[in-house]
Amino acid sequence: MFFFAWLTFAHAGEASQAWQAEWEETVEAAKREGQVTIYHTRGPFDKLFAEFSKRYPAIKVVSVTGRGGELISRIMAERRAGKHLADIYLGSSGTPMDVLYPAKILEPTQAFMSLPEVKDQANWFGKQHHYADPEGKYIFVFEGVVRSDMAYNTTLVNAKEFSSYWDLLKPAWKGKIVSMDPKLAGFPSGLLQFAYYHPELGGKFLRRLFGEMDITLSRDGRQIVDWLAAGRFAIALAPSASDVQAGMTQGLPLARFEPRAFKEGLYMRATQGSLSILSQLPHPRATKVLVNWLLSREGQTHFQKHFLRIDPVFSLRDDVPPDPTVEPYKPKPGDRFMSVYRPEFRELQGAFKVIDEVLKKP
Repeated sequence: MFFFAWLTFAHAGEASQAWQAEWEETVEAAKREGQVTIYHTRGPFDKLFAEFSKRYPAIKVVSVTGRGGELISRIMAERRAGKHLADIYLGSSGTPMDVLYPAKILEPTQAFMSLPEVKDQANWFGKQHHYADPEGKYIFVFEGVVRSDMAYNTTLVNAKEFSSYWDLLKPAWKGKIVSMDPKLAGFPSGLLQFAYYHPELGGKFLRRLFGEMDITLSRDGRQIVDWLAAGRFAIALAPSASDVQAGMTQGLPLARFEPRAFKEGLYMRATQGSLSILSQLPHPRATKVLVNWLLSREGQTHFQKHFLRIDPVFSLRDDVPPDPTVEPYKPKPGDRFMSVYRPEFRELQGAFKVIDEVLKKP
């Protein structure tokens, strides 16, 4: 018995020494590469990368910033020209899922995980790693964002009267709802995904919402918020979160519906917190160091701190405590919630068809 225990301890020690030695070799190789190139969407990534540079000053972060679609188009154009410049893409999960994954130019994330604390799924929400691709290998999701994507005029609406999404269909709100055009690129798809795929909402709910409530559609997010603040409309679907927040700060009669107010539950997305590693990457060792740091407790703590701005953002690592202001939003055991970044909720042509049909009716 004692001999067996000693052997177990000895093997554990050898395993620890093995990964540490491998990690040290990786870091030294990364220093020789000298840089990691990251294409990322707009946001406080510069502050996050500054934290990485403090930890690994010999590895320069070269960042390319832009809108998700623009960055993906650039990557694909570079690939067609035989150039492999990007190591990593950071941003929402939808864009790489639509383009990079079908193009088969991504590396499995697991192959770049070295640190035990990163590899151990027990450290993550739901005791699992989270991915946006069907194979669960390529588009790693490390961030959760929970919001309702709906706002209201506080002088016209008593939010306590809303306990279900079906309450939007009450006669009192007919003609008093404005929405961003669901087909517009800036429309927050999470709201539509949740409504369409929820068993208690679905196509029936969307058909009645857009077919019976005389909703005004707009392609101007700021105009929607201006109308809402002026009282022209009582409720807004998919308004600009930043514009709503700015109006609230200015003291305008605006507020956002609390996600937990609705009995149908919550939906969780990844607005900027997904990681994709490009194939044939130019700096594989530096990429491995960046990936492990970003997904470590240290890296996720910094990410959560810098990205907590307008929305309730939290790391999907369970050992990174959410900010007290965000804690109520983080899904808990027993909650009804939908991870809308999952591939089974990606397809929305059915929802668009329902909306188009009712809007075309005379």
